[in-house]
Amino acid sequence: MKKLSILTTALTLIAFLMMGFGQPILAQPNTPSKGMQHMMMQKQEKAPGHKMGMHGKMDHKSMDMMSDPVLKTLHSYGCPGFLLKSASKLNLSEKQIQTLTGLKLEFKKAAVKNKADIKIATLDIQEAMNADQPDFNKVKKAIKKINSLQQELRDNFLNTLIKSRKVLTTEQLKVLKTFASGCCKGMQPGQGMMQMMK
Repeated sequence: MKKLSILTTALTLIAFLMMGFGQPILAQPNTPSKGMQHMMMQKQEKAPGHKMGMHGKMDHKSMDMMSDPVLKTLHSYGCPGFLLKSASKLNLSEKQIQTLTGLKLEFKKAAVKNKADIKIATLDIQEAMNADQPDFNKVKKAIKKINSLQQELRDNFLNTLIKSRKVLTTEQLKVLKTFASGCCKGMQPGQGMMQMMK
């Protein structure tokens, strides 16, 4: 009876995570399927003047990040990628562009490591659950690690945003405020993510 109770609790926890509370790790309800992502990326690559990511392409990691509601909300308020995309509207100097490019690269490197650590923790969950006798303590530990890593990514993103905003002049911050809050309103989930990652 005790084993059944533990198994039921574990399955409930996993179901809870898969319904969206583990975003973007175990489930991504607002993220298009891999096939859909591929089609969207191909469409964007063919469109003239569209650039995404650091090398003109949007990868699935960028889309995963933008499925996080915190990162998605903060993005247009000073994310270096958004500021670089808006360079002409903000009238950024070469020095500002160089600084923002460095901040963007620094964040991307940290995000890649963060996502890899999250993937490892996810694999730990699968390993623990696939055992003949599932190790629920290991599952709990991995879930805590994932939550901690997600928070670390959000904190890092916010710190990068703060540094990016400090690069701007008072006048540029006023200009940013006029168009940032309206960015991506009324778009479908996939469409909004594509626009933000250009």
